[in-house]
Amino acid sequence: MFFVNICVIITFLYLSGILAKFYRIRLPFPSLRVQAIGGLLFGLYGTVLMNYSFRINDTTIVDLRHLAVIMAAVYLGGLASVISAFIIAILRILMFGLTSSAIDAAFTIILLGLAGVYFAYTSWSRLTKIIMMNLMGMTMIFIVLLLNTTSMTTLMKVYPIQMSISFSGGIFIYLIAEFINRSNEMLFLLERRASTDHLTDLSNRRQFEQSLQSELQHARQCQQKLSLLAIDIDRFKKVNDTYGHSAGDAVLKQLGQLLVQHGRSTDLVSRNGGEEFAILLLDCGYHQSMAIAESVRKTVAKYLFTLPDGQTLKLTISIGVAVYPDHCDDIDDNDLFEQADRALYEAKNTGRNKVCSLPPRNIAVVNNGSL
Repeated sequence: MFFVNICVIITFLYLSGILAKFYRIRLPFPSLRVQAIGGLLFGLYGTVLMNYSFRINDTTIVDLRHLAVIMAAVYLGGLASVISAFIIAILRILMFGLTSSAIDAAFTIILLGLAGVYFAYTSWSRLTKIIMMNLMGMTMIFIVLLLNTTSMTTLMKVYPIQMSISFSGGIFIYLIAEFINRSNEMLFLLERRASTDHLTDLSNRRQFEQSLQSELQHARQCQQKLSLLAIDIDRFKKVNDTYGHSAGDAVLKQLGQLLVQHGRSTDLVSRNGGEEFAILLLDCGYHQSMAIAESVRKTVAKYLFTLPDGQTLKLTISIGVAVYPDHCDDIDDNDLFEQADRALYEAKNTGRNKVCSLPPRNIAVVNNGSL
């Protein structure tokens, strides 16, 4: 019985791990929506475990269904614990009839699920939570078994075995669950490093290109505007040559934070390499993007960048603006970036510290730095 139950639970944990990886669910305590869905799944897991039980008498069975509630509480949260417990309780009655032992078992699992709300949010380690909830669950199960059997001898033959299996299974499940969780976390970390600039924590060039392609497709389908700001720090090489590369890194970090803080919550900010940054403005037309670019330029020009040695300095940036579909080919996904880059080149070659765009198809305007 132990081997079969453990195999069933490992299968459930493996499937849950795949779902968590596919939907990028982070533990512990994901969103309430994820907890609700997870509670439903663990409730079904616990119900399946009831089919691998053994009987004490004609009306009473024992199994490891409570471990499903415990795992829901510890790895998902209080809501998942309650939902899984109620599902197991309801299906227990539907599957085995409205007997006194079924009602007692349903009541016990619901109490354990409610207790899981407390255990889920304690500061204890996950292993401690599993052990304490297991101890509580087995205590309640013993009381229920005591009320539903007339043979103490039979009970004492079965209960120690069930308790041993329950605690051994709980620890084994913990080890498997932690292994799956660590594997998923490592994958998320590798994916994040692959798409994030290590210095500024912004999106890198690879992620920017993917986002640009995705947002261009969305803009085409929804017939929306999409603006791109190509940004370059003026005379950045002088900073590295004068103050050192650590000072240059500090400037890049602060500029990245400044661009994020100044932008809208929907804007996508990236560092595309060296001193080159980009901001993708979703659902943003020509005039609005030019105003945003000019505001960003002025904000950076006024900002005092702090170097590692405590010195401060001011810098300026040049910005090239391109708007879909005003400036670019409707088919070529790379054309928007190329047009923004050409506008940036124009800004750098005509004095720096300015915002430029190429003439739009339908709006004959060139900005020289002042709107």
